[in-house]
Amino acid sequence: MTSPMRSLIPSMLLCLALLPAAAPAQEAGPRDADPLSEDLVPAPVLSPGEVVRIQLEALRRNDERDLGIEVAFRFASPANRAHTGPLWRFIRMIRNGPYALMLDFHAASYGPVEASGNQARQRVVLADATTSVTYWFYLSRQTDTPYADCWMTDAVFIEPVEGHAA
Repeated sequence: MTSPMRSLIPSMLLCLALLPAAAPAQEAGPRDADPLSEDLVPAPVLSPGEVVRIQLEALRRNDERDLGIEVAFRFASPANRAHTGPLWRFIRMIRNGPYALMLDFHAASYGPVEASGNQARQRVVLADATTSVTYWFYLSRQTDTPYADCWMTDAVFIEPVEGHAA
């Protein structure tokens, strides 16, 4: 007499053989990282578009300690930091004013990155339930250490809406 378990084993093996092979593991990239991670820092391997997405995702996930704003500040170029910093001032600038939507947007539409040499820009439209704002991110590839060859944000401008004062 054959046990019921013994007759199931060939069926189970056949089912396993018919399952699709697992996809090869891929290395985690910046988009896979925790957006509030201390490990998110400027690096030469990051493209201008990745820098913009890292900053916006960090801002979107900002927490009570303002770690998202801190991550965004890390990717501000030294010239930008000199103008908008220190960090506490940058936090106030983001929280109060036309950049506040970056902390609570529901949708983002990324335009193509326009790059020429060591300069790049990208248009991004952010929206919440009631409004949308168009931002232009201007980036440059840094030449000085410790950020040599890293893309960093020099400025973010708000695209004026026709018929409204800027």
